[in-house]
Amino acid sequence: MLGRNTIIAALALASVALGTSACHKSQARTTIPAAWRNPEFSGVPFGKLFIVGVARNGEYRRLYENSLVRALEGEGAVAQASSAVFPQDEELDGVQLLEAVKSGGFDAVVITRLKSVDEEPVYVPGNPPTSSDLYMAGYDEAYALNSDPGYYKMALKYRLETALYSARDAMVVWVVESETTDPQSVDEIIQSVSALIAKQLKAEALIR
Repeated sequence: MLGRNTIIAALALASVALGTSACHKSQARTTIPAAWRNPEFSGVPFGKLFIVGVARNGEYRRLYENSLVRALEGEGAVAQASSAVFPQDEELDGVQLLEAVKSGGFDAVVITRLKSVDEEPVYVPGNPPTSSDLYMAGYDEAYALNSDPGYYKMALKYRLETALYSARDAMVVWVVESETTDPQSVDEIIQSVSALIAKQLKAEALIR
């Protein structure tokens, strides 16, 4: 997928530990806890985007880039994965990247990288007491023991950073940090993050 340094090892371990079976019920939740938009940007929405997943592993890079391309196209934008132009697994050369953006007529570049993978406590809410649970609870607390209380469990949390660059204005336009909690597989992280990023870009009127 995306990232720097030990990203591939982390994601490979996650796929083994969490499982990649499509039949598993999804528990992942992706949110955007932090976002920044350049106040100096006042341009029109972007129509053709070049997608870059920063990765040492070509397979995860291609999976993410293709997933985001599909998500963006679903929102009405035109996008292309960098792996379609640079299929090699080596680190992309900045000069070649800029040349590809210019020659391809792209007006924006989207770059995503993994920032961290941490294990953190997550609260799982329980079911509230029913009316029968509360019946005569003030008289005998045993009547109130049938409710399902909430609890904390340890879950993996993936933090990714996505930045949108304007090729027209040569500036950073938008940067967000996404968090995916308790995924069942690497593919689930990819699908969840790419779908949310595309929807957020549309909501921010940054893509046509």
